[in-house]
Amino acid sequence: MESGRKMTICKIMASVLAGVVACGGAWGGELDLPRAEFAKYYRQIVGKEMPEGLVAFAIDPKVSKSGRDAYRIVTTASGQRQDGRAGSPLPAAVTITGSNLRSVYYGLYDLLERRGGCRWFWDGDVVPKNGALDLSNLDIHEEAHFEYRGIRYFAHRGLTRFQAEHWGPEDWKKEIDWILKRRLNVFMLRIGQDDLFQRTFPDVCAYPDPSKPLPGTGHSHDDRTLFWSLQYRGELRRNLQKYAFDRGLMVPEDFGTMTHWYARTPEDFLAKKKPEFIPLANKGPNYQVPNAQVWNIRDDKWVDEYWKMTKTAVATYGQGAPEPRLLHTIGLGERMCYKDRKRNFDMKILALDKFLAKAHTDYPDAKVLLAGWDFYSTWKPDEVKALLPRLDPTRDIVWDYEGDVAPLEHKNNFTHWGLVGKFPYTFSIFLAYENALDARANYPVIEARQKVAQGDSFCKGYILWPELSHTDPLCLRYFTANAWSDRPIPHGEVLDEMCTSRYGAHAATLKAAWQAALPASWLRGWGSNYGRFMVGLGFDAKPAPGNVKKWSGPVKEAEAVFRLLARVPWQDEFVKRDSIDIARMVLDRVIALRTMELCRDIAAWRKGGGSQLAATDSDATSCVPPLVSRANAIAALCDKMADLLALHTDYSMWETYQRLDTVEKIQNPDFSKTLFENASCPYCRSHQYELARHWYAVRARQMAERLAKAVASGDRKANFGGAAGEAEQMRLALKAKPLESLKPTLPRTEENFRKVLREVQELLDR
Repeated sequence: MESGRKMTICKIMASVLAGVVACGGAWGGELDLPRAEFAKYYRQIVGKEMPEGLVAFAIDPKVSKSGRDAYRIVTTASGQRQDGRAGSPLPAAVTITGSNLRSVYYGLYDLLERRGGCRWFWDGDVVPKNGALDLSNLDIHEEAHFEYRGIRYFAHRGLTRFQAEHWGPEDWKKEIDWILKRRLNVFMLRIGQDDLFQRTFPDVCAYPDPSKPLPGTGHSHDDRTLFWSLQYRGELRRNLQKYAFDRGLMVPEDFGTMTHWYARTPEDFLAKKKPEFIPLANKGPNYQVPNAQVWNIRDDKWVDEYWKMTKTAVATYGQGAPEPRLLHTIGLGERMCYKDRKRNFDMKILALDKFLAKAHTDYPDAKVLLAGWDFYSTWKPDEVKALLPRLDPTRDIVWDYEGDVAPLEHKNNFTHWGLVGKFPYTFSIFLAYENALDARANYPVIEARQKVAQGDSFCKGYILWPELSHTDPLCLRYFTANAWSDRPIPHGEVLDEMCTSRYGAHAATLKAAWQAALPASWLRGWGSNYGRFMVGLGFDAKPAPGNVKKWSGPVKEAEAVFRLLARVPWQDEFVKRDSIDIARMVLDRVIALRTMELCRDIAAWRKGGGSQLAATDSDATSCVPPLVSRANAIAALCDKMADLLALHTDYSMWETYQRLDTVEKIQNPDFSKTLFENASCPYCRSHQYELARHWYAVRARQMAERLAKAVASGDRKANFGGAAGEAEQMRLALKAKPLESLKPTLPRTEENFRKVLREVQELLDR
């Protein structure tokens, strides 16, 4: 199979050098796909079928001057028929030549952008209907600055937009096409092992019954009960990777100790194989349960068992991958084996040494990516430096994906590991944990660190590696632009381009809203959201005093977005989605700031100070004490957040469940409860409508009412959060209800969108 593919490429290259490659029936199969893709968009732009001989596609490695991805677009004729026959002249003919197959696609989409006015977004294309496509006087050469430009899709569940495990075949085709359109070349799925155990150990591991809870499953986000069978998931992974390989993209295959919370050892493997485990100093159920523990890789028997899975993954999911193959390991990710640092370091090195030796032996031409996550969480900078001499810089790459870790003075990141100017590594944006379902890219940190990577020849890649997808449309645009560019492109410049490209006539208003909102967006780190106040410590929280000061200015400036967005016509789908994205992000910061301020003043009141806060009011006509008035306003803002989330399908768990069932029938009658558990657990709860409406807002109202009673009675020791476990009991009661009964009902109309924003603004103006 592989030799046949190489022969096809060689034939194409020979044809290119002879100057005879053109689009038409004589092509090899690899170039039929880009021809069909160009013809599809030509029909949309021009309104006619593409003339034969209009565009030629070819692969020629000589297009690249550096060895990285590159393409050239050249007008090869002007108004003449290519076959020399008499008759009406054809439009100018163009040749798109790529250094490899994916680069041909880059050139194709670039040409459609430059001359067709097309723009590419994760959630859709902008394709103008021009009636013509000018292909004259083209001579364009583009070459990537970074060798690897990658994006990861992770294993959490909850809402279809944000969680890749929910995506079906059409979702994946659309996503992979977008990856090509934005000139990325690597993507990776860490959504579980699918049916890898069953394929590797068929006599040991049976396929689980998808109509029942998954044996050995945990709680919270650890509940991996299936919504689609493992047979379906395995075929889906294989097919989507084939779709990517057919277009020249790279997908790293995992190797090493792959046991993790989303990739647990099946119970029947434990029962029949009885693996031993490495020592574990970590506490907590994520690691302590047997199906989440790492097998004893000190014994080569268990190294070999893990390696069998890698071989199966490469042979099954990785068949047809372009060379060089990519392999990826997390090492002993997040595990502390011993409290003693030297013993722990020795164990980490032992694991890497054993698996790297196998990778280098069995796949000698592969590039090996060593995930940086474990370096941040359990290593020290000197330990990473001590690792580097054991690696091979010709094929090993430190795949760092936390380049935006804050603050800028953070002392354990790629700039402290002895990589810069010395050893191959990547720069990246991690962006967000699972509970961070909104825009929050920290551009002050990203742009400062990017300067280091951009000018360093040892920085081989630029990647986006979050725990969720599609949360931050500006960051997606920023990352994909900078991953290709040979100069840093500031986020303001990217914002200008995105607003013009995405919003059309409404660009100025949306740009003003983004500009007002951005400084508030990056106040959050990689995690947290307003709901955590409402179902956590609530009005008894003790926020750091510095946070109130830090947040006040940016949040106050960001409040302008509600008036701005209320003026935007609400018909365009991009405008609908992004106006809610901006509004909910700002409202999240507003609620959080006001809650922090209230918590601060409640704490002062409890100590006997600040009595005027409860006894007087700036509004002489009101008898509502300020503390209570502010608590009521917070509760009302929580209601408005639920209204806002109701206005789009992106945020409803019930609608996510329906989509899953449409893609492939859900066989487990209780999966809706699993979905609720996955999304509402402490690690994942965020901007899900059902939680915002029926939990966060209800809790906020309860606390406001309890505060009012305490103020009225002078009870400065009152417990506003209720009895221990009250919030959790509310969550479990909601989980017991039919998920459909919690779904949004507010009509998704422009009138309701404007009404919600006006009501938010009224609350802010009080």
